[in-house]
Amino acid sequence: MNWSTSTYTSQSSDTEPSITVQFNSAKYIFNVGENTTRAVLQGRRGWKKIKALFLTDVGTQRASGLPVMQGVQTASWTNAPATQFTDPPIVFIELRLGMLMSIADASSRKMDLVGPPGLLHYLASARLYTFRNTICINPVEVAVSPVHPGVEPPAVYQDDSISVYSFAVTPTTLASTDSAVEEAMAVDSDSALKRKREASPDQPSKRPLPTHETPPPAAGTSTSAVLMDRFRADPNFNSSALTGDEAHTWRQLVVDNMFTWKEPPPPPKQDSKKGKKGKGKGKGKDVATEPDDPPVASSSGPPIDLPPPSNTPSSELVHAAPPVDSPATGALPQAPHWVSEDATNDAPKTNGGGWRRGKPFNPASSYKQLPTFTASAPRPRLAYIVVGPRVRGKFDVKRAEELGVQGRNRGMLSKGQAVRFMVDDGHGGKVERVVQPEECIGESEKPGVCIILDVPSPAYIDSLSSTFSTTYAKFHSKAEEDVKLYNVHVVYHLLGDGVLEDERYKAFMNGFADGAHHLITSREHGPDPITFTSAAFSQLRLNQLDPDIFALPKYNATPKKALSEIPSLPTNTAFLRVNTLVDLRPANPPTCETWIEERDKFHPAMSSPDLLELPAATLERFSEAKQLVQTALAERKDAAPRPGDDVVIIPLGTSSAVSSRYRNVSGMLVQIPRRGNVLLDAGEGTWGQLARYFGTDPAQRNNVWDALRELKCVYISHAHADHHVGLAKILAMRRQLDPPPAEPLYLVAGFPVQLYLREYTEIEDLGLADSPYSRNGVISIVNDAINVRSQGPANEGWASTANSRLAADALCDVLGLEGINTVEVRHRTKAFGLVMSHHDGWRLVYSGDTMPSNNLARAGEGATVLIHEATMGDEQEELAHAKAHSTIGQAVSIGKQMRAQNVLLTHFSTRYPHMPEYLAAHGDAGPTVAIALDHARTRVGDLWKMPLYLRAIEQSFWDTKEEGDDEEEEQVLQASAGPE
Repeated sequence: MNWSTSTYTSQSSDTEPSITVQFNSAKYIFNVGENTTRAVLQGRRGWKKIKALFLTDVGTQRASGLPVMQGVQTASWTNAPATQFTDPPIVFIELRLGMLMSIADASSRKMDLVGPPGLLHYLASARLYTFRNTICINPVEVAVSPVHPGVEPPAVYQDDSISVYSFAVTPTTLASTDSAVEEAMAVDSDSALKRKREASPDQPSKRPLPTHETPPPAAGTSTSAVLMDRFRADPNFNSSALTGDEAHTWRQLVVDNMFTWKEPPPPPKQDSKKGKKGKGKGKGKDVATEPDDPPVASSSGPPIDLPPPSNTPSSELVHAAPPVDSPATGALPQAPHWVSEDATNDAPKTNGGGWRRGKPFNPASSYKQLPTFTASAPRPRLAYIVVGPRVRGKFDVKRAEELGVQGRNRGMLSKGQAVRFMVDDGHGGKVERVVQPEECIGESEKPGVCIILDVPSPAYIDSLSSTFSTTYAKFHSKAEEDVKLYNVHVVYHLLGDGVLEDERYKAFMNGFADGAHHLITSREHGPDPITFTSAAFSQLRLNQLDPDIFALPKYNATPKKALSEIPSLPTNTAFLRVNTLVDLRPANPPTCETWIEERDKFHPAMSSPDLLELPAATLERFSEAKQLVQTALAERKDAAPRPGDDVVIIPLGTSSAVSSRYRNVSGMLVQIPRRGNVLLDAGEGTWGQLARYFGTDPAQRNNVWDALRELKCVYISHAHADHHVGLAKILAMRRQLDPPPAEPLYLVAGFPVQLYLREYTEIEDLGLADSPYSRNGVISIVNDAINVRSQGPANEGWASTANSRLAADALCDVLGLEGINTVEVRHRTKAFGLVMSHHDGWRLVYSGDTMPSNNLARAGEGATVLIHEATMGDEQEELAHAKAHSTIGQAVSIGKQMRAQNVLLTHFSTRYPHMPEYLAAHGDAGPTVAIALDHARTRVGDLWKMPLYLRAIEQSFWDTKEEGDDEEEEQVLQASAGPE
């Protein structure tokens, strides 16, 4: 049984290490940071055969690619404001691609997910935009408890291929003082995969529950059943007030109802008396059932058309049927996990926490905040020891014949059982002979071992060394008796600053067997190569067209410090590169998967400019475009600057629904001179896009840390995952700024996004503030509160309308705005456009995702620039209408309707949409129309250049088309369109 490890992503500006253990029949992934899914696309890999995921941490560094379900939400109406934020309209979520969803679509129906305490809370916080009825997730939270020397620990995961052992690595201060963490979890030795219970976040686990708590369930009644009964019966049920076992059980209920596939019953047995398939006549015929057919999820029911609220114009409504999962679509999007059908009523029933149509039934639909989770600070990390199969030695047939072993006895020896049989004693009699397995079977092959270590700071070293010197000493040994038991072949070291050159850590590394290979990731020492080389190579070519607009991404192909300069490291030590392959059986040194590296055209072209020579047709197009621009510049030399000309727009993601090798998902950075930066939407990977554009070197001017410090506002248009799940990473990176920012960051977003972040911040501090007067925290502004229609529910605390409006006034002062307003647009969930009007006389309008919206056209009257989605081509108008998106022509028409000076198109469903001829026309009296490309930085006053470059850009894209591009574009289009 051969097996190996492979590196899907390494440490870089836009990725964190993700390591895969792979057999012919199964894969196991360790850590899934942001952009893991996009990196899999870049490497043309897949998610088939994945059986389990393992996380060393549940923060944004190691796990932010996990619940990234880049998808769309659909609703029976879209512009209906909720009567209160805990009372939302019915929402249908259609999930597209993302880590768990990609796995659900490609792998087995069951998957184990192993991680530290907080894993359940992390998953449950994503409930309003994450679900699948084609997979069952089994979360396993590993203990953070003292390791007892001499006690053989159970595996946290085990199957026919591997056994995985895990333990918590705690910083010295935490290990010595936080006794509550030690009691938080316990692995049940009877079942390594049994779900664990969490101690109360508010009280030590040994204390009794307060007297006002609900009494324990009666014998034979589970805690989950009691909670569900209370949830169904009590309209005011408040999950956020749960503590102890009830809090843990509630999170488990939420997760169970997010991933709802269940094992189908076995097919009925055929009557042996009846005729076989294809034989017999009449009653003798049976319809054969194929046991290997994949299970098929049930249909989500007939179309749903709910009456709109009376204050919503019918022209602004989008009616949609819930999607259907069928054998043809496989694991395509389906009805949400909180929708059920009633025998007498086709309308869905939901639990929004207040408004109900029938009884609530699903915890995963709740807009009530999750029970409080108290995480340790700093968080412990998990170490993993992966032990491969122990392969028995070969059966010695010749020796078996000499001993007289025949027939079934050979099979028993092969299974490790001794056999007894009678043989001739040489004197005409019989005597019993006992043959042990080792007499006929060669010595077993010692199993290979792979170890994954996550050590974020030197404070974790002592805990790691101590555990390996006691409980797991046999894996960290040069002793002959231990080396004979296991072949520790590769150790992955995911290291934070200050760890690699710490003498304690070097001593620890040298404690492994001499043959072990050590693969290192460390930002202090390693290189920072480009991850998405297809997009970078395209940008490199366009840089020759206009180096100011198409700036090269920042990278560093050489290590910051060579490992040879660090004394006392083990001999077999190397930096972990992406696409590194390590064979564990048969054991071989690490090598590079050259078939993937050969597709990289960017790095070779940067080191050898001859490789960048453009075809004659492309050079001609570039020359024509440059001449057009030069002519236009000469005509404009005496033109007076207009308000807003110096505002800069940097697209960070222009793809619809899912990322591709060439485009990231939604994100747009707006730089207002002398005021600060505004981020419009933040899909997965937005941080990486910022880092690649500005660079991470603090010694360079205008680096990403400067851009982050200047970030004054983040606007999230709606709760679709491709528009907001990169936000947590950005907020986490902002917390690392030293010194901290001098001013607050204002977050304008809907209640579901704000709620998700509030729950997540209990795992990792994102700097969220409760008061609108915070000095430098993240201040919430709820979209409804600054709606142009002034319809905002009067909630309390951070979600209150009053606080949001106070914060919006302060934001206007910071950015020099006359006003900032949201406007309801036409999409398949509650979605908003944004209108920013500046004191200098310019106005910026952002559509988010929408069909053509009269609301937006009226609110954005006279816009300097309209940034509008253009998901579909003009030939797909019917599809765009059905899926509540806009075509290119419709977006341009909205720009004309609002008398916009410029229209910037984004959110494309293909790498390069077919652009109508009129976009490249000169002298049109309408607005200037430009297309947004990732990292194409443009001043608003220079947007007129983009239509002149259009045909040259198109030619360059055709030149760089790669094998598989058509299939990838079809996936993006399907994700944007959803099921028919």
